[in-house]
Amino acid sequence: MEWAQLPIPQFGAFGVLLSVLWLVFRGHLVPRSHVEDLRSDRDARVAEANEDAEQWRALYVGECEAHDLTRRAHAEEIRAALLASTEGAQIAAALLKELRTQIGAGS
Repeated sequence: MEWAQLPIPQFGAFGVLLSVLWLVFRGHLVPRSHVEDLRSDRDARVAEANEDAEQWRALYVGECEAHDLTRRAHAEEIRAALLASTEGAQIAAALLKELRTQIGAGS
């Protein structure tokens, strides 16, 4: 049986009342105040989630800046160590060259 074949006009006001009660009991028809309460609750949760997201974003940006500072400080430390090592190697090479020239001049 299809919906078009139902004798809906014969139900009249009683049919409308039964339909409304059926919608209410199924939860498809709710009072406006209930819907407004749900919407305000949802809006409050969305606002709270946005505030949390902003706090986490600020923490993330701060952590990225701190990590960048640490990375640059580490790179500077490595560069200074490499410069000191290079300078020590240059001094050692100059001393060895000087020793070779003194040994070669003494022979």
